[in-house]
Amino acid sequence: MKTKLFPMVFAVIAMVMAVSSCGGQKNVMNAGKTEIIMPFNTPADMSDMEYFRATASGTSPDQEMARTIADLNARTQLGNQISSTIKAVTERYMNQVNVANKAEFAQKVEQNARLVVNQELNGAVIRGTKLYQNPDGSYEFWINIEMPRTKVMDGLEEAISRDEKLAIDFDQHLFMKTFDEEMALQMQNNK
Repeated sequence: MKTKLFPMVFAVIAMVMAVSSCGGQKNVMNAGKTEIIMPFNTPADMSDMEYFRATASGTSPDQEMARTIADLNARTQLGNQISSTIKAVTERYMNQVNVANKAEFAQKVEQNARLVVNQELNGAVIRGTKLYQNPDGSYEFWINIEMPRTKVMDGLEEAISRDEKLAIDFDQHLFMKTFDEEMALQMQNNK
């Protein structure tokens, strides 16, 4: 009787060990990991069809320096985002129109876009800020800023209209339509 019971007990012990080792393995894989929840990481804090938005942080032993670093980082990120959008719009726009010298046209539009972006970045609005103090005493400042896309487009249209050569090849309606399509495409890709 004991000999018949021994294999069954052994099988139960082996099964318990197998089940407990599987559970232990999962705990080891997640041990020491901490999920980081970033401030301003909701869809409302991201760029959309109406606004370009950027979030950045800055860390420093000085609270005001942390704020300055975060603000500079956010404005740089916002400027890069706007510039890359305008570059994509310009490329798509040029594929739709017959422009004599496409390379020169694209270069001038992008040059005007950089000037507009640099001017308009000063008018970016702060949507929210968060300040944390780290265990070492340093400060971590987070900022979320936005700029209406209409402000960027109005500035770009004005800059293009001042350049006679650009104005000849510029179809404002088609450019705006292309811009709207590119914004919609970017929003779709961000989801």
